[in-house]
Amino acid sequence: MNEKERLLKVLRGEKVDRPPVICPGGMMNAGVTELLGEISDNHNTDLDAMVATAIKVREIIGFENYGVPFCMTCESEPFGVVISEGDKNNEPRILKYNDSNLEEIMDNFNPKLSINSRAQTVIKAIERLRNDEIPVIGNITGPISTSTSIVDPLKLFKMLRKEPDKAYRFIEYVNNYLIEYAIKMVGAGADLIAMSDPTATGEILGKKNFDKFAMPMYIKFLKAMKETDTPVIIHICGDAKTIIDSLNSLDVEALSFDSIVNMRFAKSKLSTRLMGNVSTLLIQNGPVDKIISITKNAMDSKVDIVSPACGLGMSTPIENLRAMTDYVKGSI
Repeated sequence: MNEKERLLKVLRGEKVDRPPVICPGGMMNAGVTELLGEISDNHNTDLDAMVATAIKVREIIGFENYGVPFCMTCESEPFGVVISEGDKNNEPRILKYNDSNLEEIMDNFNPKLSINSRAQTVIKAIERLRNDEIPVIGNITGPISTSTSIVDPLKLFKMLRKEPDKAYRFIEYVNNYLIEYAIKMVGAGADLIAMSDPTATGEILGKKNFDKFAMPMYIKFLKAMKETDTPVIIHICGDAKTIIDSLNSLDVEALSFDSIVNMRFAKSKLSTRLMGNVSTLLIQNGPVDKIISITKNAMDSKVDIVSPACGLGMSTPIENLRAMTDYVKGSI
């Protein structure tokens, strides 16, 4: 079976010959500095460079997918924040939050995709990458993380306690935009959507706020994706023990976890497929034999999809990433 067939079969719960090994993009991308040496333009903003980087991630590193974009800032950009567009050594990042109150942001900033040039670049890249054999993954930054990229996280977290209704309306407003963006990705040719919401951890939000502010957004997002017949992977950072029962109630094709989560434990608690969770710190620093050992452990834990556990550092060596992908494919 080809790479697209294998991944989509896994997400449908069907039997395959081995787990796919992927790096979706977005927060969890393999556009590392060493890979970008021959890319002349900015792979975060230039269409040709974005497409070329996605192809190189597969051809040189061996991940079995194409995925765009290569950061977590596209979603927040149209909401009046200041962004560094990144380069070959640094990922894009938020330089300045929008200091307006939430009502002013919702009233004064129009986040329509037609005026968000970088989101349009991502959609055009997906159109260029679409094919019959290699899965194309559209990446979405989750509603909690996007909301805390638009306004200062401490400001929003305080509002969860003091002005919960106002905070909820803002997060829902952001979530509606994310749904629109994801639907456009699917229309352009994305075979699945990977949502990474690293701020929505049980440690940061606590179970009560996770259930109140994150879960309803995921449910609405997943319902919209079901209507387009598109599978979804959701990645949550940190220790998920306090929220794992909530996650088990989601109608999602796969869940992805950070390396702190024991995948055998997760497997015992969850009915959905699991993706992960080879330590990104280990992948960055090596040694190769330890990377192979931890990759083997992930497979022995019966993960359905092998992937890095979280966001990769830009200095991660290609050799270390190849150790993981080659092992899964049986090359070493």
